[in-house]
Amino acid sequence: MAALSKIDIRENILRSKGRVLDILLIDQTKSTKKNTRNIIWATDSYQHVNKKDYAPNKPILKEQITGLNGKRIQPRASKSRVEQLRRTKDKAEVFTPLHVVAEMNKAVAKNLNLSKDHTWLDFINTKWLEIACGEAPYIASRYDPTSTKQAIVPLKKRVGFLDLKMQAINKHVSDRDDWFHHAKTALKSCYGYEWQGDNLLIARENVLLTMNDFYSDKFNKNLSVDQLEKFAEIISWNIFQMDGINYTVPFTRVVEKHKVVEDGSGMFTAEMLGEEKREYTVEVKKEGRKVKIMDWEAGKIIKFVSLLEKS
Repeated sequence: MAALSKIDIRENILRSKGRVLDILLIDQTKSTKKNTRNIIWATDSYQHVNKKDYAPNKPILKEQITGLNGKRIQPRASKSRVEQLRRTKDKAEVFTPLHVVAEMNKAVAKNLNLSKDHTWLDFINTKWLEIACGEAPYIASRYDPTSTKQAIVPLKKRVGFLDLKMQAINKHVSDRDDWFHHAKTALKSCYGYEWQGDNLLIARENVLLTMNDFYSDKFNKNLSVDQLEKFAEIISWNIFQMDGINYTVPFTRVVEKHKVVEDGSGMFTAEMLGEEKREYTVEVKKEGRKVKIMDWEAGKIIKFVSLLEKS
């Protein structure tokens, strides 16, 4: 198992930062003002710990990943080779080397349909989405998820699309209040979704730490707890758990089987006609709960699928 002291995010540290970890665990689609719901495991990789509490449809609780359990969730590179291969086979989980990420993001950046005289402000407002984001290297490339070296990437060499936006902000902004304003704008324009809960939490943590990395580099101090919580709130909306095929919360789109008994109708039943009752099973599809995201410009919650219907 590779040593991950440099890239692994310590949930125990996040738990000590006010409500940061609580916010990063929220599933905004399933939550209401009165009832907060967490993202779910959506993988059977942890059922060896406790089959019931770590079942794929169970929520990830902070007690399960902090304290003595603080090293339970680890990046893909630290998982055993057997587990990596199993997840590739079961969930088509394949992570992309950063040099490929760099080329793909560079190609996208050249085709953003921005005007020839666009400014860095136009660039940071442009919406980007990473599908099946895993640990979110296309958004925030803190480390190469396929490398065994496990080194933190210097800020100037990071290639995620949030990284590119933050590099522009750090270049053009000097005032702290202005930095925070523009950083929120950049973050609100970056989206990603993932099925497996452990990957999703790591992705959210990577994005949050990326915001702190750029702030620390610019102002030589870490973000305050209040600032971290505000960024975490945005991240909990923008980096979300979803079945990317059906645009639903995992496991809510199901096929129910119902037994139907046909025994005749009207004046003559099956028994009266000397026939046996016929039993058969029909399948009823439940479409599932559509994932919701925040439209930050309009200031309202919308269904993710509505974005596709408009395109």
